[in-house]
Amino acid sequence: MFKTNYSTPTMKTIRWFLSTTLLLTGALAQAQDYTLDQLINKALTNNFNVQTARLDEIKTEAQIAEVRASARPQVNLSGDYRRYLKIPGQVIPASVFGGPEGSYSAVAFGLPYNLSTSVQATQQLYNQSLMIATKAAKASRNLSALQTQKVKEDVAYNVSATYYNLQTTAQQIAFLRTNLASTERLIRITDLRRQNQLAQGIDVDRLQLSKTSSQTQIESLQATYNQLLNALKYLTGTPQTDSLQVRTAIEETIPVAPSSEYTINRTDIQLLDQQKEINGLEQRNVKAGFVPTVSAYGVANSSVYAIGGDNSYIKNLPGYWLGLQLNWNVFDGLARKAKLSQKRIDDQRLDVQLRQTRESISMDIANSRNKFLVEQQNLSTNRGQVALAEKVYTQTQLQFKEGTVDITDVVQAETSLRDAQNNYLTTLVNLRTAELDWKKATGSLVNR
Repeated sequence: MFKTNYSTPTMKTIRWFLSTTLLLTGALAQAQDYTLDQLINKALTNNFNVQTARLDEIKTEAQIAEVRASARPQVNLSGDYRRYLKIPGQVIPASVFGGPEGSYSAVAFGLPYNLSTSVQATQQLYNQSLMIATKAAKASRNLSALQTQKVKEDVAYNVSATYYNLQTTAQQIAFLRTNLASTERLIRITDLRRQNQLAQGIDVDRLQLSKTSSQTQIESLQATYNQLLNALKYLTGTPQTDSLQVRTAIEETIPVAPSSEYTINRTDIQLLDQQKEINGLEQRNVKAGFVPTVSAYGVANSSVYAIGGDNSYIKNLPGYWLGLQLNWNVFDGLARKAKLSQKRIDDQRLDVQLRQTRESISMDIANSRNKFLVEQQNLSTNRGQVALAEKVYTQTQLQFKEGTVDITDVVQAETSLRDAQNNYLTTLVNLRTAELDWKKATGSLVNR
């Protein structure tokens, strides 16, 4: 436990708290190693959403390969074997075989064993839809990469926000433990004064109530700390059964205020721009459906006919030919027109989303900048409040020892000091959070 005197920590002591190791029970006692940057790097490698996004990128590459394969020659092999139990017949005029006019005969042509094998190679010569689909596949690669970048930014933001909350909770626990130690000393002093009839029993009871309140707050904050630590495990891809050591000391260095000149590099806008590009290619693909396609093909065919028995016979008849094939869907019931109308509406929707996103970004930048400046001012104010509360608490303790004030004044002074300490720490973290929001608003959270 930390050694403290009867007075509560000074601003110098607070800085010492912010830069030294905190001795806490349970999981808090272990949490000292990982910095925020290390946690973010760990999350960008192991987070489940990041892993899924990377798999989507790999899948996109496979889809691009599938589209490209359509432009290469296609070779098909087919075979057909038939054993006729009864050869199908046909009805023909009997006059063909010298019979009377007006009469017909049923005859069966062929042999009972038939084997046909065919190999066909086809190559697209002109297909606008295929060319546009290839361009769209390449555009989808960029879209997939941007989606992965967006996932990384969201993960980095969530890790940072959780880390800052965890820091605040850890520091609150540390201050409560220090104040609790001070309260316990006051209880011992007041009890001695009561035994010497210099204080009343109710004074000890009030201090006991303050002690119990501090203990309850510590237990509640400890549970919150454990929940935040588990959240960090989840975000960084660390199994819940493993330990995760986190550095909880808050750096007192003040971040640099956001500049009035900045560059917006938001992935949200790039995603919408990429979707517009893909939508434009899809419109061209629909229009390409009005254009005929031309392909060349070559066929090698082999037909074998056979019969068994005493008069067995087998004959192979090969065949080879080349050809050009034209396909033209002249009228499709206005389906292409309807599809084109849908794509144009999608393009209009993307334009609206772009305007909305730009306005949202402008709002986020203004809000985060204002929040930073306000918290920066609050930090200076709260630092002064802590110093003043320390002075009041120290004087109140001395007056209590001299018997000029009762224990109620001591408890009130202690509560005021605790609030001032918490406000100071909260403002420090809020300043970091404002910086985080600024980076998110301008798109500078994760290096590209």
